[in-house]
Amino acid sequence: MINEKLLLKTNIQKLFKNSPFIVEIFENYGLKCMGCTFSEKVTLEEALKSSKLPSKEIIEEIVAYLECKSKT
Repeated sequence: MINEKLLLKTNIQKLFKNSPFIVEIFENYGLKCMGCTFSEKVTLEEALKSSKLPSKEIIEEIVAYLECKSKT
């Protein structure tokens, strides 16, 4: 099971590096964090708060992807 609180505190560049599919999830919501100069210093939680997008839905997609990936 994925620890959501820990996930939210993770740097988004680290998430993109470890799970490139997360970039696609972000882009589906119009978030272009991969090219943002601030992304090296921003956590997932901070990125979602500043985007004003449906954070809960995005987190659920990321968690579902990571849990599916961990089963394979």
